[in-house]
Amino acid sequence: MKFRDFFDSKDFILFDGAIGTQIYAKGVPKGHCYDELNISMPEILMEIHGEYIEAGAEVMTTNTFGANRFILGEYYDLAAKTREINYYGARIAKRVARDRAFVAGSIGPVSRPLDRERRLRDEEIAEIMREQIESLLEGGVDLIIFETFSCLEELLIGINVARKVKDDLFIIAEMSFPNSGLTIFGRNPYEAGLKLSSTEADVIGTNCGAGPKNVYEAVRKMASVTEKELSAMPNAGLARFIQGKFYYPYNPEYFAKYGRRFLNSGVKVTGGCCGTTPEHIRLLSRSIEGLKPKKRKRKRVEIVERRNVRKEEKIESKLREKLRTGKVLSIEVDPPKDPDFEKFLRSIEPYSKYIDAINVSDSPMARPRMSSISTGKLLKDSLGKEIIVHYTCRDRNILGIQSDLLGASALGLENFLAIGGDPPSIGDYPFATGVYDLTSEGLVELMSSLNHGVDLLGSPVGKQTQFFIGIGMGAGGDREKELQRVEAKIAKGAHFVITQPIFNIDEISVRIEKIKGKGIAVIVSIIILFSFKNAEYLHYEVPGIAIPEKYLKRMEGKRGREAEKEGVSIARELLAEIEGIADGILLITPPGKFYLVEEILS
Repeated sequence: MKFRDFFDSKDFILFDGAIGTQIYAKGVPKGHCYDELNISMPEILMEIHGEYIEAGAEVMTTNTFGANRFILGEYYDLAAKTREINYYGARIAKRVARDRAFVAGSIGPVSRPLDRERRLRDEEIAEIMREQIESLLEGGVDLIIFETFSCLEELLIGINVARKVKDDLFIIAEMSFPNSGLTIFGRNPYEAGLKLSSTEADVIGTNCGAGPKNVYEAVRKMASVTEKELSAMPNAGLARFIQGKFYYPYNPEYFAKYGRRFLNSGVKVTGGCCGTTPEHIRLLSRSIEGLKPKKRKRKRVEIVERRNVRKEEKIESKLREKLRTGKVLSIEVDPPKDPDFEKFLRSIEPYSKYIDAINVSDSPMARPRMSSISTGKLLKDSLGKEIIVHYTCRDRNILGIQSDLLGASALGLENFLAIGGDPPSIGDYPFATGVYDLTSEGLVELMSSLNHGVDLLGSPVGKQTQFFIGIGMGAGGDREKELQRVEAKIAKGAHFVITQPIFNIDEISVRIEKIKGKGIAVIVSIIILFSFKNAEYLHYEVPGIAIPEKYLKRMEGKRGREAEKEGVSIARELLAEIEGIADGILLITPPGKFYLVEEILS
């Protein structure tokens, strides 16, 4: 029997539950490519499929949710095995199913909503989906199910491609609404229901989300705007991370109750998503046995196209105004290693009269210190100076980054330098994990989005921030590549540039001229040498810093105060050369030697 005939003959269709959760429960850790198990460990998938059939599932989904060329490309050479992984995912399920169940080829989103490194064109998405659909059909799937889509436009592409690949292919299309009943892009179930209703999908619906209640509310709204058959496949609930492992609520009885509610809302296809087990499906099967979906009443819903919610950027930073004078002088400080801020303040305060701004580093060399945001706020309140907070992508995931930035804005901190950060491997805790959810370019984009009153996904956040966004620029290396990186960040919303420490004015002046031509202020960093060993270390071991031979020779053989005075002399010469070229100067002193700033300026 073809699945379409089976579907038409049934009052409801029962799918299986989670595949990934069951793989995880059988000991395969997070981080392994679960789709690849279709090749390397097919016995695990056969066992899981068999358990769901015994529980009463009439349709099994293949272990191919992320098995597209784009996502598989993140795992070494797996992109080259895209067709193989999908083909065997289908064959494994068909082998277990025999004549007891049908097999749905699972397809998840191609793009990652927060992946800012590469944006796929619609044509690329279509070709990636085509390859996966063709491979699943070659393996023998009876239908295709698009699961957990957050981008409506991408799902529409998938439906269109699937229909072109096989004109009579049975298609189920599901979106996820985890964000208080909206997709992470802010789409609501009414809008999604209307859009999907006009496609050639046979069944539309929702899956995943935040649990049965979330999916129930979403599918009820979809039910009111479409005559298409509906599907609802919720998570067990919200996951928790305890002692290094993920746990979902074990709630089969509660889950099964919602199966009846789904059918009462007119849903014909149900099953489970993340966190659900064969026991959830077993109780769900018993709970809805003998029931029929109720007839639905349609509502007239008018969808108003969303207006552009991005607000005009408003930057009121005093630093921005000072940079326009071309005479900003700042110093860089490392936050204290302990909570004794008063001691730290006493070391800086005598020299603050010479400067306009203070750069506050963010755990440089991956060594733990007081946070740059806390230190910056305390310094601003104590000294009344403009603060440039260095903020890295290293330590925080995207949730933590957005939380930090919103808090910093509420504290009145406006000037930020967006940087990647030194990797943990070079610091005191080399076993620590570097997060890097965002690149420095992505961090600039996030800050700029908040300045326009939206988050990184374009959802309104209310009051907009007023970040004056800075970026770093290398002083050495390939000039053109470095300029391209800087220009890419400027395009994302950066407002000013701070260079790496420079010693070759002629080299950096060419880059400064090009950057300033784009209306971007440039602050040049000058590091004060204090010994020959220090100069050698910077020249030979720190990427991007090159000290001319003439300066190395001047430092050679000098120690103590003599070396410091020579370093001060070199810094003065560089300041004289850079005058009129840069909009500001950042002086970087050796640890605890802020008095050198006074000597340079006296």
